[in-house]
Amino acid sequence: MDLLSSIVIGLLQGIFEWLPISSQGGLMIYFSNVLKIAPDIALNYSIFLHLGTTLAALIYFRKEIYNLFTKSSIKDLVNSPFKTKNKDSIFLRFLIVAVFFSLLVSVPIYFYLGNNISKLSISVINLVIGLLLIATGFLILFSKKKKLKTAKLSLKNSIFLGLFQGLSILPGVSRSGITTSVLLFEGFNAEKAFRISFILAIPTVLIGELGLLVFNGFSSFDPFIIISLLVSFVVGLLTIDLLIKFAKRVNFSTFCFILGVIYIFLFLL
Repeated sequence: MDLLSSIVIGLLQGIFEWLPISSQGGLMIYFSNVLKIAPDIALNYSIFLHLGTTLAALIYFRKEIYNLFTKSSIKDLVNSPFKTKNKDSIFLRFLIVAVFFSLLVSVPIYFYLGNNISKLSISVINLVIGLLLIATGFLILFSKKKKLKTAKLSLKNSIFLGLFQGLSILPGVSRSGITTSVLLFEGFNAEKAFRISFILAIPTVLIGELGLLVFNGFSSFDPFIIISLLVSFVVGLLTIDLLIKFAKRVNFSTFCFILGVIYIFLFLL
């Protein structure tokens, strides 16, 4: 990796993260096809770069996160879930449960991918990412047509959301796409769905990054990836507000279909 490539990678992550088109899948394609980086290393790089945009999201949602921890009651969190009238405590507990079930799904998938992805050719990886992105596109398409029902920050909804978010460890499955779609199916409007989706990403990604460093350390990382991380943070911070507003108003299923077809075309080539 060189300086120019590291900047391009940071730009891609800083922009794509806020759009439901799988930034991880796009980076995997770039790492594998353009930079010729081994698939297992490309997987770790694409996961690691989420740290930059997550820190940007942490700053963007700082007031809401501050309120969660200052206005939530320990007593409410310990008592029977979701029966308190404290909205901040309900939301915090909703996030904790969702993060737990996300990790329950994503951790074993990550280790399976880490041990087996290098056995696949780059063309097959292109095909799988393309198919998963198209599947995400169909989920987004159907969720947009779903009739709204009464949305609740319930235990059932948090478990359901967490399980689906865990699947986003798969390159090609858009984390924001799958979580906002699930929330729309559960009855939340687009505004609340995007808000919950990106706030939920913060603790999930931070815990995931900590685990990534514990199991892999810094020794296996190219020094240039730190530049990519810094660029993704700066670009993410500058674009998050605009792109989240844009994503709320546009049906990104079409973009998922187009990118998915392009990735499958790479497989055919």
